Formats: sequence, C-alpha cells, structure tokens
Amino acid sequence: MIPNAHAAYIDPNLVPSTPSLSPVSSVDTTLSNYDRLVLKIGDEPFFYNGIQLRADKLRDVWRYSGSDIKPLYQQVAEDGFTVVNTQILWSDVQPDVFVNASESTYIRGGSYANHNFASSASSLIGYKRGDESNKELTYVKFDFSDYQDNIDGAKVRFYMDSTPLDSTPFTAKLYGITNNSWSASSITWTHAPNHNGVDIAGTNGVDYFLTSASPSYDLVTSKSFYDFDVTDFVQNHCPDMIASFILQAANNGTNVTIGTSLSGAKGEIPPQLILSDQDRFDWTYVDTLIEWTEDADLKLEFVWFGSDSTGVTMDSRVPYFAFLNTKIEELNADGSHSVIFSKNSDPAYGIYWYYLDKNDLTTRAQEKRAITEMMNHVATYNAAHGNKRTVIGVDVANEPSVQRFHQVGFTAWHNPKTWAALSNFSSVQAFVDRTMWEYCVNLANAVKESNYPVWTRSNDVRGVDAAHSSYNEAQRATVGTSLDFVGIDPYSDSFTSAYRFGHTASYDGKNFAIGKNVPMIMENSGSYDTSHGVILATLAGGGFYNVYDFMSSDNLGLYVPKDSSAKDYRPVARGSYVQTVRNTNNLLKKISRDLASKAPKGAGGESLDYLNVFWNETIVQSSLGNIDITYEPSSYTVVGIVISKGERETVLASTGSAEYTLSGITDYGIASVESGYYSDLT
Repeated sequence: MIPNAHAAYIDPNLVPSTPSLSPVSSVDTTLSNYDRLVLKIGDEPFFYNGIQLRADKLRDVWRYSGSDIKPLYQQVAEDGFTVVNTQILWSDVQPDVFVNASESTYIRGGSYANHNFASSASSLIGYKRGDESNKELTYVKFDFSDYQDNIDGAKVRFYMDSTPLDSTPFTAKLYGITNNSWSASSITWTHAPNHNGVDIAGTNGVDYFLTSASPSYDLVTSKSFYDFDVTDFVQNHCPDMIASFILQAANNGTNVTIGTSLSGAKGEIPPQLILSDQDRFDWTYVDTLIEWTEDADLKLEFVWFGSDSTGVTMDSRVPYFAFLNTKIEELNADGSHSVIFSKNSDPAYGIYWYYLDKNDLTTRAQEKRAITEMMNHVATYNAAHGNKRTVIGVDVANEPSVQRFHQVGFTAWHNPKTWAALSNFSSVQAFVDRTMWEYCVNLANAVKESNYPVWTRSNDVRGVDAAHSSYNEAQRATVGTSLDFVGIDPYSDSFTSAYRFGHTASYDGKNFAIGKNVPMIMENSGSYDTSHGVILATLAGGGFYNVYDFMSSDNLGLYVPKDSSAKDYRPVARGSYVQTVRNTNNLLKKISRDLASKAPKGAGGESLDYLNVFWNETIVQSSLGNIDITYEPSSYTVVGIVISKGERETVLASTGSAEYTLSGITDYGIASVESGYYSDLT
C-alpha cells in the first residue's frame, strides 16, 4: 500500500521534471504493451544484467593507468553482462587545481636565530614559553600565475610528518602575508619579514591576515594532512598571483611545549595550494569512460558520487568550492553545535569527511548544475560519435542517508542553520523522508532537464533512515517524480530473499516491488560462490540484478588481484564459480529480449518460467498455456528457463544438461526444432 504523499515541503520551488526531449532510456510503466515494468532504450526493451566496475578505485587506490583499466570493460562484456556502472565523482567533472609550494623553509629563535634551514626537506612549527631556541615558524610561498580560472575557493594543505611534541594537541594558525620578497634560501629568525618572535608583526589587515586556524574538531593531534581555508586572502590580496603564508603553532598559554614537523617544498609531500572554480568543467574522464564502454559494446550507467556518496561527503570527491556552504551541524542538548566530521588517513579515499547538508539549497543548485552540464556534454559526445546511446542511466545517489554519517549509528540530530522547515512536519521522520526525496529528485531533475535524458535511480543501503521507495511512489501517484526507481543493496546470498524481492516486501520491512518502482538489487557481492544462482533467483521473482563488483580494494568482486602483497593487481577469477556466472550470463543474453519484456511466473506472469530456481528439486513440473512441462536437471544447481512466444513457439533453456518432457504440443504439430549449447568460454 502506498502512503499518502506528504503536503509539507522544504524547497517550495522544487517540481519534478519530465524530459522535453525524446528520452534515450526510460521505464515503461504503462503495462499496456508488456505484463511487467520494462526498461527501454529508445523504444526497445533492454535486459538489465549489470556489474559495477570501480574504475575510480582502480585509479586512485591501486594506481591503475587508463591502459590497465580499458581491457576490464572488455572482460565485463565477455563475462556476459549487458551493462556496466562506473562512478563519476563530482571532482572528476569539476576538478580543483593543485599547486605545489614553490618554496618553503622555517626560522628558529635563540641559538638558531641566524641559521637558514632552506636545505631541509621538513619544516618546524613550535612554541615553548621562555625558550627561544624551541620557537619556530614555517614560511611557504605559492606561485599560481599559470592559473587561468576564477577562484571560488582556495585552501592550503600541509602534511604534518610527525606526531606533536609530547603528543600534545595544539592549534595551528595560518597567516597570509603580502610581502612576497622573502627567499627561503636566505631568511633567518633575525632576518625574516612579518614576525616578532613567534608573534606575527605588521599592520593587521594590510601586511598580514589570519586566514584560518585549526578548528576544535581538527586540532593538530597526529601525523596527518591538515587543511586551512585561504579563499578570501587569495581572492583579494594576491594581485601578482603569488601567495605567501606563515604557519604558527599558537601559544596555548601554558608551559607545555607544542609543535611538530611538516613536509616542506623539498619534501616527499610538499604543501599544496588548492584552487576551486565553480565554472570550470573538464570532460576528459567522462569521454574516456564512454569510449571504453563503446569499444566493449556495452551500455554504461554513471554512478554519481557527489555531496553524498555512501553516507559521507569526501573532499576527494567534491570540489572545494562546495565545502564553503553549510555543513551538517549537530544541535547538542546544551545548545552548542558540532560539525559532523571525521578524518581519514588514506588520501585515496579523501582526507576530510564531512556531511554536506541535503537541505542546503546552494549545494543543491551547484550539484544539479554539475550533473546537467555533464549530461549535456554526453549529448554532444553521443551526436559526434554515431548516436550509439552508450550512456543509459544515472544512479543519482549511492546509498544516501539523512541522519546517518558513514559507519556511525543513527542519531536524532538536526542542523539549526538549514532545518527551519522541520516545524512544518508531523515528525522528524516525516522531515527526513521529505529531505531524501527532495535531494534525489533535485539530482534526477538535472538528468531529465538535460539534452540527454535517461532513467534515474538510487540505491538504498539496508537500514536506510528514510522511507525512500514508498515515499517516491507516493509522490509519483500524486505530484509525480523524476526519480524512476529505488533499489536495495542487500549483500545477501539468500535465494529466497532474492526471489521474493521482485514481487513482495523483502528487506527491513521495506517493499521495492511497489507501485511503478522497478525492483532492482543494485549491489550484491560478487564474492558469493553461488552468484549465478542468486542472479537467477532474482530474475525468477521479477527483479533485476547488479553485481558489486568486478574487482576493487573492497574485496567483494568476481575477480581478485593476482598478488596484492606484491602490488600485482592484474585480475584473476576469485574461484571456479566465476566461469559459471559467465556461462549463465551469456545464456541469458541469448534470450534477453524475452527476459526484459515478460514477467516471470514468480511475479504473476504467464509466459516465462524459471525451473529449480532454489536448487532443491530433481524433477520439476510446470506449465505455460496448454503445454505441460517436466524438467529433470542433471545436477541440483542446474536451472531451466521456459519461454512461451505464442501458440506455436516455445523456447527451452538450461544452465546445464537436463531433460525436458513436453505434453500438449501435438495439437499444434512440430514445424521445426533447433537445439544447441554453450561450452565453457575461454
């Protein structure tokens, strides 16, 4: 039963969009031409049997080159999948520019006052009351004169390459200075600009500016990366496109020694100035993904990783300008606010993890623009490359949530800056449901309003905090929706659950076979040695299936690295079952149009049946129309598929050797019989 659509809203201007152009792909929900909801490319039914290929992780974690990744798309095709889905990060299409420090050094007081440390790969910052020899400041300079774009955001990133002295956390302060005449090769404590001991000297607001300081949630506590916002200083006080800074360990008013060392301009991880432009787009990676997919004769779905990718906002996936908007803040019981934040040690997965607020309308507008521009570019690419319609869908939100930060339990917090509409709702849950829907529909609108409209989807993690699928269906039945369907990532090898998913409630009391929602298992581990059986059970129950993944550092793939300890990441099959998956997929492709357009008996259909789908029968009795069927598989893992294509044609298929006996066909006569089989693919 679909609940009534909620009348309250957060964004009064949000209206679901419908394409003004003929859709490249869509969902036929009419049930007039077919007895099921049908995925279509143009006017043709499309059989969805997909797998994720995490090109982003292969690139960022295992350092695969493009020439390493491209053959994997061909492998996906040879494995019999019909569609591959690959992540597109917001930062892939709106990348920040990283500028390494042109020079840096540090100065030190006391007995070191006349020493120059320019040859050192590391710099120091520190303070000890009454001990001038243990006071240090770091100077760093960036030359970004080659940068041609606007500056809508800027930050400086340092790598602290040692733990703080005495393991004492401290605040670091970064000052921008307008004097760029200093040289790392010559400055000393005695002869360096803009300081008086460890204090910054000159006229505040003219000679120096406090750009930012370590917030309470990100004190210098360990060996790690640390970021400092310098947007205003770089925008307004660097006319020659050179930026100089002094990094200081702030005096905490005690006798405790504070400080640490950091990698300098000559170090392995030099300081970086990161510049962000909201009008800068780069389509290189998008074009490359389409090219790889086309060469493999596959269809491609983009999995958008933006302001929420798996319940977190990673700084490596989102351009910096977007982080200058409101971040989620918890409203504590005592009235104070705290930022929802964690820090990661591996830069391949991003360093700073925040949670940008789904109700920040500025972020919504920025992200919608990025997707719209991307899909407009896809339209241009498609027209210039033979109208192959390679891109067929966009997963606009991967395992999103509203109140659940990544790997953290649910909390009853809200953001006092952007949750002003909360009082209009009957409960926090109603507000959360609406938040999730508006967030996803805003991104889906970007796809539908573009010059390349395709189907849109979103996948729930189990235990998601919003009534995602049912709320979307309630809206579809009233005001409409641009989010075509919502799926689930069950990570379960249960045949029964997979079978039930396509036609009844299956996970956490949530029903995905509801209204006009296409029931799709959007992620399920490729590491199950019964994967081919789970795929068939899903199809038999009326659902569609997507494997997670081909191979990645998540260790859930059909393939694993040859020898990860030796950094040999060439893919090898996880086990012998992978060959069975390949054989099964290629069998399904042979009858793909019927599988795409006919509802199986398990979901109320009358012309498609799967036999021995639970691997528990030695003799199976079935019937389609007036034909009675007996199926005897040679092994308990062998599954049969029967398709009635009208009164005079029946298709029999089997994943292994089996015997079919048909009765009731003599009335029609036998005009011809064709038979064949699939051997193991090599």
